[in-house]
Amino acid sequence: MARVLIVDDSPTDKLAMYSMLKKYGHNFIFAEDGDSAIAAAKEKQPDIILMDVIMPQVNGFQATRKLAQDKATAHIPVVIVSSKTQESDVFWGLRQGAKAYVCKPAQEAELAAVIQQYALTH
Repeated sequence: MARVLIVDDSPTDKLAMYSMLKKYGHNFIFAEDGDSAIAAAKEKQPDIILMDVIMPQVNGFQATRKLAQDKATAHIPVVIVSSKTQESDVFWGLRQGAKAYVCKPAQEAELAAVIQQYALTH
């Protein structure tokens, strides 16, 4: 069972990810944007972060970079979950420190697999 931080400004997308993953017994934390994601990561120390990209103020790429560069959060794997699906977006997301990149609409099997790989095997 992992502590999962879901970061997305869309209530619909947050609910969709939560609905797909709740049956696995994970605990969930939610954030609306990059700034609140960084604060939640520092305070709650989740096992993994599922990070949207397109959000107000601090976007997901910026938040991922900040999390990867901060000693307090660098150990937390970030998986970007985004509707930005161009090859350059994936490349840039991984460059910022993300461990994986999942294109929306996210599929349950893919989300469960990245949680298993990055949060439950550490």
